[in-house]
Formats: sequence, structure tokens, C-alpha cells
Amino acid sequence: MIMGILTAIIMALWLLPAYFKAPKEYRLDKKYIIKTILIGLVIGFIGAFILQIILGNIFINILKVPQYSLLYEFIKAFILFGLIEELMKFSAGSFSLKKSQYQSKFDYMLIFALAAFGFTIMETTIASSNGGLAGLIRAFFPFHIMWQIFMGAHLYEYKIAKMNNDTKTMKKELAIAFSVPILMHGCCDFSTTLIVTAASSIQTTMSTLNLTMLILPLIYIIILIIFTIITEIKFYRYCKNL
Repeated sequence: MIMGILTAIIMALWLLPAYFKAPKEYRLDKKYIIKTILIGLVIGFIGAFILQIILGNIFINILKVPQYSLLYEFIKAFILFGLIEELMKFSAGSFSLKKSQYQSKFDYMLIFALAAFGFTIMETTIASSNGGLAGLIRAFFPFHIMWQIFMGAHLYEYKIAKMNNDTKTMKKELAIAFSVPILMHGCCDFSTTLIVTAASSIQTTMSTLNLTMLILPLIYIIILIIFTIITEIKFYRYCKNL
């Protein structure tokens, strides 16, 4: 419970500076904000959780992928987590967006971020309660929210291109909107797995392979933290210049 409250506070601190820099006419209705967060929790987190169980069983029991193999960890990171979770957060954000009058680029970024907020409260609370470096990083750097701000910005550009019948830009923006968050998400979870595996292996035997498995994912996590900070700065500047 305490970790959940702390997680929510930290995530709010990432969003509020940009939100309050935007002009008052851009502010969302408080009830709508709460509703969008709840939609993110239900459609995003619970929806993703159900799909992950179903697909996980398909990979293990039907396709016979060994559950504790590196191949399954790769599938879990890029398909069960990266693909499914980003699609469900997108579904939550889109559902909330369709039910509102808010349609500016700011609205797209903020509404998708709020849907991710609901998703992240549950996921990060669970991850953080288990302790460890991964849990702490997730608690203090809301990757899910920044991926959705990124996705929302490019989905808005896709919308504008569609209105202008610009097929080339539509394809480009749609590809960027989904591929970047999904790949970054998958790399994040797979990196976490490699770090844990390498760290436990190094305790028993020191080798170049083990060190490489540890160092490269750590470098990616640092890159991801930098991406998160840069996205926050860009969002803040955008809101400030509205």
C-alpha cells in the first residue's frame, strides 16, 4: 500500500510540472482525469494481464517453448510485455479519447499518459514491492508514461496526416508511434532479465560473457532513463509554449 502511494506521487511529480505550465483552457476536467486513469487500470493493466496469461499458456503448452529458457524470456519481454502492454495502454487511451471533446496534440499526449498512469500504478507497485534494482528504477522513472506521451504525440501527427490525405506521413507516424515504445519496452524487460541472470552467474563464476550480459543491459537501462528525462523535458517545453 505504501509503495503504491509513493509510486503514484512520483508519477504525478513527473506529469504535474508540464500540466500546470499549459494554459488553463487546456486543463482537463477532474472527473475525466480520474476516469481515464481508471480506464488505464482496467483496460490497460487487467486487460494485458489476462492476455498475458492466455498467450503465455499458448507458448508453453501448445508451442512447447521451455518456460525457463532464454527464448521464453525473449518472447515474454517483446511479445507478452512489450507488444501486449503497449497495445492495451493504447486501447485504454484511445477509448478515453473517443469519449471526450479533447482533441489537440496536448490532449493526445496527456490522455495517453493518464491511461499509462493507471496501468503503471498497479504494475510498479507490484514490481517495487518485490524489491531489487528493477523495482526501484520503475518506481522513480515512469517509463510507461513517457512511452505513451511519445506514442500520443505521433498518433496526433498521424491524425493530421490522415486529414491531409498524406499517406506517406501516415505510415511513417503510425510506424514510429508503435514500434519505438514496443521495442523500447521489450528491450527494457529483456535487459532486466539479462542483468538478473548475469549477476547471479557472476556470483559463482567470473567470465567475459557474464560481464557482457551485465554491462550491455545496464547501458541500455541508462539510455532508457535518458530517453525518459528528455521526453519529460520536451513535454514540459511543449506545454510551456502552448
